Amino acid sequence: MDQTEIDDIVSEWVNKGVHISQETVDYVLWYCERKMDVNGIENRKEYLPLLFRDELKNYLFRQAVNATTLLREAERKCAECAACV
Repeated sequence: MDQTEIDDIVSEWVNKGVHISQETVDYVLWYCERKMDVNGIENRKEYLPLLFRDELKNYLFRQAVNATTLLREAERKCAECAACV
C-alpha cells in the first residue's frame, strides 16, 4: 500500500472532523502488518488497504469509547468539588 492510499483513507476521517496523528497511522499500519503475519495472509498487497480501513475505524472507535469512559469517571469522582459545582 503506497502513501497515497493511506492518505486517501485518512482523509475520509479528517474530512469528517477527526484528527489523526502520524503516530496513529504508524501504529495502525504496524498492527495491520502484525495481524497479517499472525494469520498468514499471503495476498498482502490487496488485503492491507481493506484491513487498514477497518482497523483505523476500530482504533478511532476504541479511543472515543475510552475517552468517554474517562470523562464519565472524572465527572463521577469530581461531582462534589468546588470547581465542578
